[in-house]
Amino acid sequence: MTEWVLVGVLLVVLAGVALLRLAARVDRLHRTVLRSRVTLDAQLARRAAAASELAACGALDPAEALAVTDVALRAADAAPGGVVADGLEGFPEADVLTGADARDAAADRGLVESELSRTLRAVLGEPADRAELAADPRAAEPLERLEHAWYRLQLARRFHNAHVEQVRRLRTDPVVRVFHLAGRAPLPEPFDMDDVLPQR
Repeated sequence: MTEWVLVGVLLVVLAGVALLRLAARVDRLHRTVLRSRVTLDAQLARRAAAASELAACGALDPAEALAVTDVALRAADAAPGGVVADGLEGFPEADVLTGADARDAAADRGLVESELSRTLRAVLGEPADRAELAADPRAAEPLERLEHAWYRLQLARRFHNAHVEQVRRLRTDPVVRVFHLAGRAPLPEPFDMDDVLPQR
């Protein structure tokens, strides 16, 4: 009889350890989402700043410069709304919205960032037009900074959405759901936007 009790206790301890490890994994993935969100925020801000710099360099047509400046400023103003509902309120750098408010803020920001992408593609035009713009000494550096910022933004968004997908997949695990291992953290959402670079 004592052996069965020991086996039962051992099984309970092993199950507890397994649950603790799974909970730690869920927490670690939520923290990864937060870090990737902060990186994505920074890359969105860098692209908006680079777009504003290009618009202010004096090489663009005044109407085009005004259009880029307008959308870039709106993109920069959208930043405080946050990107995703990641639910990691414990982090001081996380200005977190939750539920529908977070989804609305992320959707609004995605729309503005997509509008900036479309405006920049229209202004930069075909590869020959961009080559001509790059040949202008006023636009060469701002254009290069914009292209680098835009490419890094693509990477940051791809990594962020991949981390979000990992969390969402893990949280569908029945054990995670039954034992509430994700706590009260909302399910993170991917950040959707048009980030396609101009045609090369």
